[in-house]
Amino acid sequence: MAQLTSRVELSWKNILVVTDLSAHSVSALTCVVPIATQSDSVIHLLPVIRPEIEIALSGAHGDMKLQIQTDAQRQLGTLETVIATVPHKIWRREGNVWQSIKDLVQSEHIDLIVVDMSAESDFMGSGAEEVVRKAVCSVLTVGPHVSSSADKPPLGQVLYVMNLWEESHDGLEYAIQLAIRYKSRLLLLHVVEQEESKQSDHEWLKAFRRIMRNLLPESAANLAEGPVLRVEVAKNISARILQVVDELRADLVVMEVAPEGAGTTHLPEKLHEIISRASCPVLTVRSAHG
Repeated sequence: MAQLTSRVELSWKNILVVTDLSAHSVSALTCVVPIATQSDSVIHLLPVIRPEIEIALSGAHGDMKLQIQTDAQRQLGTLETVIATVPHKIWRREGNVWQSIKDLVQSEHIDLIVVDMSAESDFMGSGAEEVVRKAVCSVLTVGPHVSSSADKPPLGQVLYVMNLWEESHDGLEYAIQLAIRYKSRLLLLHVVEQEESKQSDHEWLKAFRRIMRNLLPESAANLAEGPVLRVEVAKNISARILQVVDELRADLVVMEVAPEGAGTTHLPEKLHEIISRASCPVLTVRSAHG
């Protein structure tokens, strides 16, 4: 099997952060700031109003309405403090959230969308799913189980979840470019869905690792250290991936997603479960194949 040639250029000059101004928003931005700093990025902050807040505002009068608006402005001020050292812009849009995101992606040449998937809002859960499905650029989802520390190196351990049988492996090149830029340790993981591991699995698991190694592009030679290749057998693929995330204390999971097809209305179940339950952010990379 021939090596992949590099076709992916990693550029995060403009990062769009979509936030519902919940308490979890601070955690999401804390994850983004070190990445933006190292990439010389501009952060574009797009606050969205949760439906329950919109309802409260529409029915509120006097002091209650003023309090809601004051609380939102205070939280926005907190977020601005978090990104104070990074060039940034704040956008205010009304109407359909996805349309606002789409318009900004086009007008501001957005390279990366960051979605704060707050546990406090069902809206941001479904909204995050829509962004991952429809966005033409990469999407970083910061789920409700992610906590971050400003003192921690941004991407010390990167986990790339791969499917050996996919036509495209653009996500692999993307993960390698990330690991090179941030001097990260990189682990490549392929999980085979099977009831239980057998002694006879040993040989074909070795063969799968050879396939993984043959898929590595020439750029892998520029990694600070060679990638770890793991092929595992598990009854529940997404559960095993989440276990590996926790075992590694991974800082980022990278997964490739296919372009949205006709009739696609939701994320594949495994991807949705990983995004919503992972203890670190999940970066979905759009495949060039469709």
